[in-house]
Amino acid sequence: MRLQLIKIRDVLANSFWFLPAVIALMAAGAAFGIVAVDHALGAKWADHTGWIWSGGADGARSVLSVIAGSVMTVVSIVFSLTITTLAQTSSHYGPRVLRNFTSDKGVQFTLGTFIATFVYCLLVLRTVRSVQESEFVPYLAVNLGVAMAVASLGVLIYFIHHVSQSIQAENLIAAVGRDFEAALPILFPEGIGNKYQPEDAPDQGEWLDGRAVATATSGYLQRVDENQLMAIAIKFDLQIKLEKRPGDFAANGSTLLRALPAASVTKNAVGALRGCFSLGEIRTPHQDSRYSLQQLVEIATHALSPGINEPFTALTCIDWIGASLRGIAGREIPVAERSDHKGHLRVVAPPVSFGELASTSFDQIRLYGTSNPDIAIGLLTMIAGLAPCLRHARDTDVLVAHVQLIGADARQIKNASDRERVEVHLQRTLMALADPACGHPSIAMALKSDRN
Repeated sequence: MRLQLIKIRDVLANSFWFLPAVIALMAAGAAFGIVAVDHALGAKWADHTGWIWSGGADGARSVLSVIAGSVMTVVSIVFSLTITTLAQTSSHYGPRVLRNFTSDKGVQFTLGTFIATFVYCLLVLRTVRSVQESEFVPYLAVNLGVAMAVASLGVLIYFIHHVSQSIQAENLIAAVGRDFEAALPILFPEGIGNKYQPEDAPDQGEWLDGRAVATATSGYLQRVDENQLMAIAIKFDLQIKLEKRPGDFAANGSTLLRALPAASVTKNAVGALRGCFSLGEIRTPHQDSRYSLQQLVEIATHALSPGINEPFTALTCIDWIGASLRGIAGREIPVAERSDHKGHLRVVAPPVSFGELASTSFDQIRLYGTSNPDIAIGLLTMIAGLAPCLRHARDTDVLVAHVQLIGADARQIKNASDRERVEVHLQRTLMALADPACGHPSIAMALKSDRN
């Protein structure tokens, strides 16, 4: 139930319609409330207040009608601009970044403001009565409608500025990078139980004898309820090994996890375990550490395509990928084995390694971009900047391997001067990785073989 509520919250937060609908309902409530206040105040107070609008019933109808009609015209323009922006963003930067735009509260608030103004004026308009109908003019409500029209004009100016800023490559890339940095403290499976020293952990053969719990539907694994998973393992005295990680696709009937001992996995336990997983049609960045990096890589590869050919956009992506990997390199990757408060092994949840994230970050950009010496140099410079942050020799070895791949691809550059420039940066990067603070003895061999 908790995961379902979180999923509903995410869907509503990322939808275009929810916030505008809420604002429109608030405007409808305000219309009824202000009209009721007008009934209580009467019309005499307006005669003694010279700076507000205080015309007759026909004038009130005209004012409200003009505001409502004008606002709907502007709403159609705003919708057209939004759809055009979405189409251009998708074709220029890739479809993955659309999620950032559709969840933008500034765009949702703008649509909500105009729709709310229209709904408010329409509901107030129906209460205006002429003399033959026992005259009633809601002066307070009409003046509030004028104020909302003026405010809508300000929101329109804000919307044009906001859209023009949000579709700029630098701002879009920075937003994706910050999303990754914000997700670092909650990356899966850091929140599951306590670290466990694998003394008597089941081996692979034992896990194969465990009870397989399969998914009942297809989709991408979006979230895992770590606390509930640990509680179920303790309640039924189980050891659980996850077969899927957030971001993985689970086809109908594929195994989500295996549990030991198999005899303890009752029908109720299977249902409870399935409830710890939330699947959906799309991937989300909440526990999926690869998602934001893949967004940055997608923007970079689009920028490097012959139809777009924007290497500086790709270099900006490389800078933010470097910032993201620095955050990963400076953290301890969570161990797979997690224990309960008594120290008993309960959950095995394989984490995403630094090597996997590095491959996600480098491989596609290297394949598409190392024919451009500036892209190769940008990748090498970024890797050199990661060197002081590395905490494990295995991570250093991963980066050395990628440096060698970049060097091998860069040798295909036709111009000798460009190849030499790349070679100079390659040697500098290997020397930075060979620093005693982050290095490994194998780097000396890599330097020697690369020179050869």
